Amino acid sequence: MTQPSKSNTALMACAALLAGAAPLAQAQSSVTLFTLIDANVSHYSAGSRSGAGSVTSMNDGTTNGLNGSRWGLRTTEDLGGGLKAGVLLESGFNVDNGAAAQGGRAFGRQAFVSLSSATVGEIRLGRQYILEDSVMGLSNPFTNALTLNPGTGVTNAGKALPMWLNAPRADNVLQVQTINYGGFQAAAQVAPGENTADRFYGVKLSYSQGALNTAMSYEWNRARDSGDNVNKSLTVAANYQFGPVKVLGGVQRNRDLTTTSVNGAFTGNSLTVTGDSTFTMDRSDGTTIGVEVPVTQWVLLGANYTRVKYANAAGQSSTLGKVAFGARYALSKNTFLYASVSQATGDLKDFISQKSVTQVGLRTAF
Repeated sequence: MTQPSKSNTALMACAALLAGAAPLAQAQSSVTLFTLIDANVSHYSAGSRSGAGSVTSMNDGTTNGLNGSRWGLRTTEDLGGGLKAGVLLESGFNVDNGAAAQGGRAFGRQAFVSLSSATVGEIRLGRQYILEDSVMGLSNPFTNALTLNPGTGVTNAGKALPMWLNAPRADNVLQVQTINYGGFQAAAQVAPGENTADRFYGVKLSYSQGALNTAMSYEWNRARDSGDNVNKSLTVAANYQFGPVKVLGGVQRNRDLTTTSVNGAFTGNSLTVTGDSTFTMDRSDGTTIGVEVPVTQWVLLGANYTRVKYANAAGQSSTLGKVAFGARYALSKNTFLYASVSQATGDLKDFISQKSVTQVGLRTAF
């Protein structure tokens, strides 16, 4: 019989603590049905050496939108004494063509059951966002949206190439998160490979107080064939509110990248980088800095610059950057018009299909 790892033992101990955090009580339940629709029209101008042509397309919000389209169910059962059970089932779809998103999964965006204590924290089990996604969200205007999103990859000479690594979800995740202690909050994730994927791990520490929000995450895979730690990804981000203006930024450091882990922060991308020369990367370093400015209570403007350096142990390297500007206009609390533009910079700018992007879109929710 395989012995449990120390990290698994710690997570199971936290689960037992949550289970014993409150006495039995009369349960009260609530069920919420929700829907969000986001669509945009984008024009992509390709680089002269990318092998692609320029194109105008309608996209679901998963591509350069404010949010991906979805519908879902959220349930909460109040067990008394500060203890609650919950379920989130969230199904993604592409509003441009009506097709199921996330590979056709029934609930591909999120599907988990949770147990939370007002005095201890929360445990979740199922498909959910990796911790890096929320950390990266602190680093850029509009929170991982529009053409300003550092996690939006590109097509490099016909192959998918990531900028910042951002899966953004993983399967079979057991997550434990503490309550907020004086602005500090910690979380940990583990996902067994089940003999078909590498085991996935993640930890996060955040601090929020007043105008300052900051967080860091570290995630990695344990290779199922060798036992080595691979896809090691460190992300640090922060933002600060200077009166009405918010300044945002972050860094990401990735090492020992592989394409065979299946589950975790780095999945579905190529490691081949094509520029003046072609090489296989095994590491990348990213930075981003931006600003978010409200013009009126309805209009929010944002701008940022993101840069990634791809490299390998042999010393080969190439850079790719992106300057982006965006605007969001609130028609109501749930409905927004938006627009953004971006322009690529760096060594690879003429080798990608998205050298410049212009887009407009509409998002609503109920």
